[in-house]
Amino acid sequence: MLITEYPVETRYPDCDAMGVVHHAVWPVWYEAARIDWLEKAGFPFALSREKHVNPAMVDLHLQYKAALGYPETVTVRVTPELLAPKKLALTYELRRADGTVAGTARSFHIWTGPDNRSYDIEQGLPEVYAKLKQAVEG
Repeated sequence: MLITEYPVETRYPDCDAMGVVHHAVWPVWYEAARIDWLEKAGFPFALSREKHVNPAMVDLHLQYKAALGYPETVTVRVTPELLAPKKLALTYELRRADGTVAGTARSFHIWTGPDNRSYDIEQGLPEVYAKLKQAVEG
C-alpha cells in the first residue's frame, strides 16, 4: 500500500486574527497532498488533464484536533482506503513536527470523464487503474 507524506509550511497570511491557521486552509493542504499521492501512484495531474478524467470530490469529512500557527512545519500523510472502477477514498492525517496529530480527514471521490459524468476508469484507462490498484493493494 502506498502511503505518502506531503510536507507543508504554514504561512502567515493563512492565519486569522488570533494567529491560528484558518480552518479553510486545511482542505487546500489535503488537496495538494492528494495530487501528490496520485502522482506517486502513477496518475499524474498532467495525464488527468490530458485524458479529462478526474477524481471529483463528492464528500470531505474533517476533524480538527489542535490549532496550528505560524511558523510551523506539518506533514499530511495520505493513505488509500478504497479504490473501485468508479470510486476512490483517501484518508489524511495532519501531523506536527513532534508527531502530534493536529487533524484528520477522509475524502470520497467518483471518477468523472470528459463529459463530467461517472466514469469507469478500469474500462477507460486500464493502465492507470492497474497502477492505482497496485498502489492501494501493494
